[in-house]
Amino acid sequence: MLFRNGIINPTEVQTNIKMQNIFKDTVFIKGVLDIKKMPIDDGFEFVLAGRSNAGKSSALNCLAKNKKLARTSKTPGRTTEINFFKVTDEIKLVDLPGYGFSKISADKKKNLNILLDKYFSTRKSLRAAIIFMDIRHPLKDSDIQMMEFCKKYGVPFISVLTKSDKLNSSAISKSTRDVKEKLGSLSVIITSAKNDKGFDKLTKKILEFLK
Repeated sequence: MLFRNGIINPTEVQTNIKMQNIFKDTVFIKGVLDIKKMPIDDGFEFVLAGRSNAGKSSALNCLAKNKKLARTSKTPGRTTEINFFKVTDEIKLVDLPGYGFSKISADKKKNLNILLDKYFSTRKSLRAAIIFMDIRHPLKDSDIQMMEFCKKYGVPFISVLTKSDKLNSSAISKSTRDVKEKLGSLSVIITSAKNDKGFDKLTKKILEFLK
């Protein structure tokens, strides 16, 4: 086990990093719109966030090597609840509704915003947020707002540029460089669900938060 009696075993963390398959047994737990119905607040949780057309669900499927784990659709905004996925007994992924195109009513969106405030401000197991952005259109206003939301609650975030197969190497380099400069960060992960690229690096980055 990675987490035993409140203590992380660094050796086991490093072993799992090398294996790069810690997500292979990931399963869906439940979708919620009420903080009282969330799973027990223990272990380590990682939020998955991004615009509704950023390829978040495809990225989750690639992490788990399971194309059927998260529902993907050509219609953006199909995720309308906070979905919890069990990775191991100690680790959960928390898939948020995509912002920008979510097919939910104004009242439901208001309730969701209240729920997110409560979740980010009170969830002890929350370790980091993973913010997925289409490499062709990164750092939209909604992405920046999500990053500011994380900063507000002291939650670290991992910047991930998706759909790199849509650009040539020169355009990938330019987009990556621009994002790094604007964020003042050296850590930006490039992925492609189509080519299954970059998810080993994302796995390693996530596991760094277990140390």
